[in-house]
Amino acid sequence: MKPTDVIALPAVMLAAEPLSKTHCVDVVLEYYDQEYSSLRRYLVFLGVDGETAQEIVQESFLKLQEHLAKGGDQSHLRAWLYRVAHNLARNVQAAHRTRKTDRLEDVTILGDPVARELSVEENLIDRERTVRFREAMERLSDAQRSCLVLRAQGMKYREIADILKLSVSTVGENVQRGLGKLREML
Repeated sequence: MKPTDVIALPAVMLAAEPLSKTHCVDVVLEYYDQEYSSLRRYLVFLGVDGETAQEIVQESFLKLQEHLAKGGDQSHLRAWLYRVAHNLARNVQAAHRTRKTDRLEDVTILGDPVARELSVEENLIDRERTVRFREAMERLSDAQRSCLVLRAQGMKYREIADILKLSVSTVGENVQRGLGKLREML
């Protein structure tokens, strides 16, 4: 190939324009409706207590509104939102040195259905399974646990990579190794 055979394309910078106030609020409310519960649940799995998780979620959505109002990048907003919440949670944990996990009772407050019609034996077996699962999750590395929790939220590897600032291959490796360790422990 000769140098004259190459066509030079001009570099185009697409600057995002700030959204109108109404459209900005609509986008934030749409994401709030879709992601509030799963984002809060993710924070609880990171070890943030329920009340602090709610505050972090609210602050994350405020930051999303500011981001959109300033004309910030509108691609991958879901991953952006989780990344902001993740960073805020890590900041809180570093400042307060919180526990890595919360009590199981706090997780069920998030709106997860709790079976009320199970027998006493079934309830006991279910609680034992949940405790074993939680203990197994605690034995995973932070990266493996974060990747698995985000994957369980329905996120794609690319989104998880954006949130945790990892490569897609590292996310895949963490998910596979985490699942393998869980299989061994359970």
